[in-house]
Amino acid sequence: MAYPLFLTVRSIPTSEDIPALREFLESSFPHKDNRSYLDRLCGSSLPRVTAQRLGALALLPSLLEAAEIHTEELILRRDEHGRPYCETADGSLPFCGILGVSSPLDFNLSHTERHAAAVLMVGEGRVGVDIEEPIPPARALPLIRRYCTEGELATRRHAPDNEAAAADFFTATWVLREALAKQDGRGMPLRFDTTRIPEDVWALRGYLTDTNTAIALCIPRSHAPDHPFRAAGSLPVSIS
Repeated sequence: MAYPLFLTVRSIPTSEDIPALREFLESSFPHKDNRSYLDRLCGSSLPRVTAQRLGALALLPSLLEAAEIHTEELILRRDEHGRPYCETADGSLPFCGILGVSSPLDFNLSHTERHAAAVLMVGEGRVGVDIEEPIPPARALPLIRRYCTEGELATRRHAPDNEAAAADFFTATWVLREALAKQDGRGMPLRFDTTRIPEDVWALRGYLTDTNTAIALCIPRSHAPDHPFRAAGSLPVSIS
């Protein structure tokens, strides 16, 4: 069976959009248990942070719609590591219209100051996504020295030694690290060597063609050959 993978990337809404975003999400996920979830997303004292959080979650309904999954009975949850997921009110698997069967699903969200990304995978396992704006070249070398592993640094020795190339390297390395950590499900305490991505993970990297914003996806490799990649109402994105 081919398990579909859906992605969308859009610009972050403004703070003025918060009431409309909240109303949209309440109508998209009308189960009463979702109110507390949305309350937590709105809990920041900084309106721009609330707009980023709601803007990322507001991408999910379009992906569920593309997969022909009804949202009326879905309940939004977070696990013990803070990773979001959803389940049906009665604990059954949601029905996926494009597959014609009830199936597990997993989603993941990410946002920057400027963009939000959401990915939905229908099928067993977890998916991770991260999106990162290009870092200023002047910050690249200090960040590389502070955060990159020996394995990551080894891959950089083959790259041009200048600030612009260092910025590209760090952004591409960090976005993949975050996507893998989120797919793993235990969060950013996980450190890994980009020369040794786990054998059971399929990693994809790309960028927004209009802004060069970096994006990475990680999914179970067992699904990789069968994963039709579908962008649902997304900004132009190139992933390979």
